[in-house]
Amino acid sequence: MLKLYQFPASGNSRIVRIVLSEKKLEYERVNIAIRKGENREPEFLRLNPRGKVPILVHREGERDTVVYESTIINEYLEDAFPAAALMPKDPAGRARVRLLTNLFDTAMSLAAGPLIIESLLRSDETRSQEVVDKSRKATRDVLSQVASLMGDGPYLAGEYSLADASFTPAIDTLGACGIDLEAEFAPIWRWLTRVRNRPSFGESS
Repeated sequence: MLKLYQFPASGNSRIVRIVLSEKKLEYERVNIAIRKGENREPEFLRLNPRGKVPILVHREGERDTVVYESTIINEYLEDAFPAAALMPKDPAGRARVRLLTNLFDTAMSLAAGPLIIESLLRSDETRSQEVVDKSRKATRDVLSQVASLMGDGPYLAGEYSLADASFTPAIDTLGACGIDLEAEFAPIWRWLTRVRNRPSFGESS
């Protein structure tokens, strides 16, 4: 049995939901009210001392395996449920996927996160235009790196992989944040169009 502790609007939670959908795995969603501080309650902190979602709990018999951080969760799912593989078989291909997911974790999430928060979640009165401008530039810089790493496709690392799942939620919101992907990053726009047509895109929303 799989149980996903999540905040529904969290991009990182959706990354895991995408992979669960791609692998056609049934799971229980446990919604955590972040704004009410449920992620700071002792029961939650026993699962993840960092107090963050998502968390995956995989029960096998009497044993629970607890995994957190979306990238680590998705690699665990790939190892535990290898059907509908989302990693290439060859070492070079697997390394390429990991380089892309690392680029998301260490660059895209840090750039796009503040942009999304300031652009979409702040009121006009509280929004910092300086943060928006700085984050938008940083996000464009990362998008340029992503575009340079893309091969012939059809997806980021060739066939659909964990890398595509990682980038989907953030990139899907960038149009609303003032970045015109179709005009500025046409290869990424074509990739996003393909991703949006996959069942996992709608099922993970």
